[in-house]
Amino acid sequence: MPFKDVPFGDAKTFNVVVEVPAGGQKKYEYDSEMDAIKLGEVLYDDLRFPFNYGHVPKTLAGDNDLLDAFVISSYPITTGTVVECRAVGLLEVMDRGKRDNKILAIPVNDTRFNQIQNIEDVPAADIEKFKSFYAALPAAWNREITLAGIKNKEAAVKELLLTQELAD
Repeated sequence: MPFKDVPFGDAKTFNVVVEVPAGGQKKYEYDSEMDAIKLGEVLYDDLRFPFNYGHVPKTLAGDNDLLDAFVISSYPITTGTVVECRAVGLLEVMDRGKRDNKILAIPVNDTRFNQIQNIEDVPAADIEKFKSFYAALPAAWNREITLAGIKNKEAAVKELLLTQELAD
């Protein structure tokens, strides 16, 4: 199936196309014109993506791109894999003055994470990984990026619905 045809799903269980496996330093990103995942930016030194990173299909976010998502798991997921997820939180991110929020998601089929239902259930160490990542990212990419806040599942679901509506 072409990436452009991957369905959204619904606000309770939506799809994420993984672009960067957890621990990766190469930021791959979906190119809608090519319907392919291509290399974007690269991280150096010890900076790595704390969790799997990708996009939610059939959405349009504040940066006029697909809505981004981090998929929290205990393992890297291969680039191009479609993962059915549920939202547990939202990272409010500003990138070059534009809203570039990120959904925090859990794979539906990974029962090890059944206890994580909302942002309060995400281990504090994992929240610190996001904070550290966004504290280091502006220097790595030489641009203004800020983590403005971390919101709950309700805010994430609102973001999912809004970005899906904007894509229609």
